[in-house]
Amino acid sequence: MLIEKLQRLGTAASWDSCGGVTQKSVRKSGIPPNYSSFVHDCSASSEKCRLMKVLQTNTCEHDCRYCVNSTCSQRKQSLEPKELAGSFMSLVRQGYVTGLFLSSGVGGGVKKAGENMIESARLVRKKYGFRGYVHLKILPTMPKSQIEEMSELANRVSLNLEAPDKTRFSELGSTKDYRRDLEKRLRWIDKLRGKNLMKSFTTQFILGAGGESDLEILGKMSELYGKTQLWRTYFSAFEPVKGTALEEMEGERKIREHRLYQSDWLMRVYGFELKEVKNALNEKGNLSLQRDVKIAVASGMPEKFPVDVNSAGREELLRVPGIGPVGADRLMKAREQSRIKETRQLKACGVIVKQALPFVQLDRESQMRIENFCT
Repeated sequence: MLIEKLQRLGTAASWDSCGGVTQKSVRKSGIPPNYSSFVHDCSASSEKCRLMKVLQTNTCEHDCRYCVNSTCSQRKQSLEPKELAGSFMSLVRQGYVTGLFLSSGVGGGVKKAGENMIESARLVRKKYGFRGYVHLKILPTMPKSQIEEMSELANRVSLNLEAPDKTRFSELGSTKDYRRDLEKRLRWIDKLRGKNLMKSFTTQFILGAGGESDLEILGKMSELYGKTQLWRTYFSAFEPVKGTALEEMEGERKIREHRLYQSDWLMRVYGFELKEVKNALNEKGNLSLQRDVKIAVASGMPEKFPVDVNSAGREELLRVPGIGPVGADRLMKAREQSRIKETRQLKACGVIVKQALPFVQLDRESQMRIENFCT
């Protein structure tokens, strides 16, 4: 039955992050409860769409030690391109989804798996004339010609690196080569960005399964943002799955995901350098799970604070906890009219006052001692 295939393949696709997913809003939208495994609301993320999110097949020849799709303990299912495209367009017509997120296991060889994904996307675009959001997952070992075809059909593609380097990656499986099968293909994708329909690409790391530190993840992120046009990084905290090689391993805490997303935001949006974010790391190279990353970074650079909100440049303001790009711009505009002297003026500009006060000067006076705030 088609609905059972979609449910199973939707559940199998849950390990791929697509940002801001909220199933609560899906339920409120009147979408049938039995669609919840393959319909995902991303209205809380920059995609601003509701996705049909599935695998083309959950059969896979790779031996990823954390992944249920690499085992034989589950029922194998596949969607033919016509089934997938038809199901998606049916959901579009009913108003249940506005975009497609398609990944796949590697069953029958990577070329065959890629052909099925490409044919599904081609049917959606060419036969049905869909012009909305399509995200296609690039498969490791996929030939360059197929990656090029995907870039002509998708608004965004992604390739999961899973680990920050070859050594950590070897802990996760043995059938893929980190440099040849992943990093090389990421460079191909980087060169294709903007040349066809594909405007951006992303990657994802598995946290906790390979024993990596946050410093290793941050270092790889810094390298990617510096050398490629990577749009953003996603994280997935490892969860042990029965039937996999790592089923007895302890799962990673979700708060670690959150701290790394905070770090990614600082580096990608605020322009922080890796050397600044390192101030938030402990002696083992990990972020505190109990402390906001931006506050930890600022506390590690006491020589940079307090910042005078009436004279600081935009970069300096962005280093202050509680001040984001919008707040910084509003502060700079407000102080053209009058000096910022009171906390209510900070609040009016969108500043999170409680976080900012230890790190700013108002009318040349510090608001409180930073060391008191940090203890």
